[in-house]
Amino acid sequence: MMPHRVSCRFLLPALALFANFQLAVGQDLPKKIEPPVLDPVVVSPGLDKADSGHFRIFNVGNMPANFLTGNREFPNFISFISNPIQSIDPRANTEIIAMFGQGWLSADNSLLPGGSMQVYGGGPYSLAISDRMSVGINQGGYARAEFDRDRETIRGRLGLPVRDIDRGGVRQGWLNLGGWVQYTLIADVPNQFLLTAGMRWEAPIGTTQIFQGGDSPVYLSPYLTVGKEFGAYHVLATTGYEFPAGSGTATTNTYYFNLHLDRKIGCFYPLAEFNFAYRTTNVDVNIVTPRHGVIDLGTFTTTGTSLTAAVGVNAVLIPTKLEFGAVYVRPLAPQGRFDFNGLLVKMVYRF
Repeated sequence: MMPHRVSCRFLLPALALFANFQLAVGQDLPKKIEPPVLDPVVVSPGLDKADSGHFRIFNVGNMPANFLTGNREFPNFISFISNPIQSIDPRANTEIIAMFGQGWLSADNSLLPGGSMQVYGGGPYSLAISDRMSVGINQGGYARAEFDRDRETIRGRLGLPVRDIDRGGVRQGWLNLGGWVQYTLIADVPNQFLLTAGMRWEAPIGTTQIFQGGDSPVYLSPYLTVGKEFGAYHVLATTGYEFPAGSGTATTNTYYFNLHLDRKIGCFYPLAEFNFAYRTTNVDVNIVTPRHGVIDLGTFTTTGTSLTAAVGVNAVLIPTKLEFGAVYVRPLAPQGRFDFNGLLVKMVYRF
């Protein structure tokens, strides 16, 4: 009981002293204290009502309301898989995609030897500027190819030494770099329909040993990409025209049309894709660095007119966040006597 008495004995005089102090001070204060007049607070455009009560009372740099978050109103759509260079998601997303491709080549052709190749891609990377505009990198990475024998060329037929780029064995190096910028023209949420227009570019900075780079010019490709949901089914399509922005040794003009079909079954999406390309300029495979000749490392297609089909499945592990998919690719209309088949695997993480 002693501690309680001591604490009370000291507490009561302290309270009395505090009360006398308040009375003394109160005599000098006005009876009514008016609150200070504050300037109106302007809430940043794009913030909802919940945000206005927090400390975000200014708009840094006038950034769009959906900067980085993109468009989240089409949650049941998935992306293309088999043609990551030409086929671009019509939504504005911020995402990272890791890809791996394996191709097996066979050619009953004196110019092209058989072999295999692997493509390792750390992209595409996509950045949503708003809910309609996005930019991204969808071409690049590292490739390794192994050919069964030397590639026959005019130099070889004339008895001249075979150049390193034409020799068989293992070749490896970096792919050309490419990207895009696009804007969604129509985003019909009630009908789950998207129409997006964009421009794709490709810079010839890859390794000539794997038929990249060289004196090839920069390529540009205006395109349209659409998406539509029909219940549990989804259709994506993209079409564009690729042309060189300058002169080069082996340039081509290419029209392409790619189609994606899928059905949502729980978290799984069985899918089929068709990729058509018509190159208006035939490429001589004897040319040393035909970027758009021999093999397109992004889509496993050949020169001239080609049509490929891909079947596979995509799994949405975390809705609107994490996906994993794979497809097997085969040509339906290959060029000449050149044949191939391939496997593409991708993982998508959206922010």
